[in-house]
Amino acid sequence: MSYSYEIKPRPAELGGGWKLALLQDGQEVGGGVFSVPEDDPQAGMNWWSSLTEKRRAHWLTMAASAMPAAARHAYLLAEAYNDAQDEAEAWMSTRG
Repeated sequence: MSYSYEIKPRPAELGGGWKLALLQDGQEVGGGVFSVPEDDPQAGMNWWSSLTEKRRAHWLTMAASAMPAAARHAYLLAEAYNDAQDEAEAWMSTRG
């Protein structure tokens, strides 16, 4: 048997984020949805304030925007992707 996974973007109209598909011999046998959570503006401001100038520049570049809110969204999107990948790798580590 072969095991793999796919992480694909979800349409914005479905909430965005990522869809994880766990695959066994090419067939989906599990997975999940990793949405970008609704962000609290205060949490976003706290996050932005805690960043160094270098990290701010990084997330603004990732967002392709000069807006801190867009940078925060890019960060949350990356976190959702990392969560999906962590779950997939954990699943893969339990396969023979």
